[in-house]
Amino acid sequence: MTKKYIFLTGGAKRIGKTTCRHFHEEGFNIIFHYNSSKREAEEIQKELNDIRENSCFILQANFNEISSVETLKKGVQSITDELSVLVNNASSFYPTPIEGASMSEWNDLMATNATLPLFLTQAFIPLLEKGNGCVINISDTLAPSGIKNFSLYSGAKSALEGITKSLAKELAPKIRVNAISPGAILWPEDEDLTEEQQKERLTKVPLGRIGSPEDISSLALFLTTAEYITGQVIKVDGGRSVI
Repeated sequence: MTKKYIFLTGGAKRIGKTTCRHFHEEGFNIIFHYNSSKREAEEIQKELNDIRENSCFILQANFNEISSVETLKKGVQSITDELSVLVNNASSFYPTPIEGASMSEWNDLMATNATLPLFLTQAFIPLLEKGNGCVINISDTLAPSGIKNFSLYSGAKSALEGITKSLAKELAPKIRVNAISPGAILWPEDEDLTEEQQKERLTKVPLGRIGSPEDISSLALFLTTAEYITGQVIKVDGGRSVI
C-alpha cells in the first residue's frame, strides 16, 4: 500500500492538533509544522508514533522569516517525494484597532494567513501533482464581511480566499484547492470569557452552540476525496453567516 502523506502548518494545537490525529486515524502519515510550540509538537509526534512507528514528523519554522518556505520544502522533501494533502492552517490572530495598527502587525498577519499559504502551495506543486493531492486553506467565516478592530486580520483572510479561488483555476485539473471557513469552533485562548459572555456570542449562531475541531477535520478529510469540488470556501459556522 502506498503511504499517503499530509503536510499541515500549525499542527501542535487546537484545530491543527485534531486534524493531525484525525488523518492519522485514517491511515495518513503526518508531517506538521510548528513555530514556538515545541513541547506540544513533540508530545503529538510521540503519541502518533507510539500508535504507528515512523508515521509522524515535525518541522519548525517562523513564518516571519523569508527562509521558512525553503526550510519547510526541504524538510518535507527529505521525508517524502509526494503529498496527498497540504493544509494551510497556521494563523496569527489578534486585534489591531486602526488608530494604532502598524506595518509590522500587517506583515505578521499577512505572512501567516496569506503569504505563506500562497508560497507553500507554489513550493509543493510537484509533490502534490505526483501524489494526486489537494490543498485546503483555513479561513474565517466572519473575515470577508469585516470584523471590528480586526481589519488587518480580516484583510489577510480575505486575501486567502481570493488566493484559494485563483489557484483553483490555475492549478486545475491536476490539483484541487479549497478553503474551510470556521465560525465559533473553540473559544480564543487569550480571552477569559464568562459563561454569560459565551451565551451572548452564541445568540448569533442559529444552532446555538459552539462547534468542535472535529467539525473542521472531518470536512478536511471529506475534501481529500471530493474529486469534483475545487475553488470553494465552505463555511462551518453553525449558520452564523446567514444571520
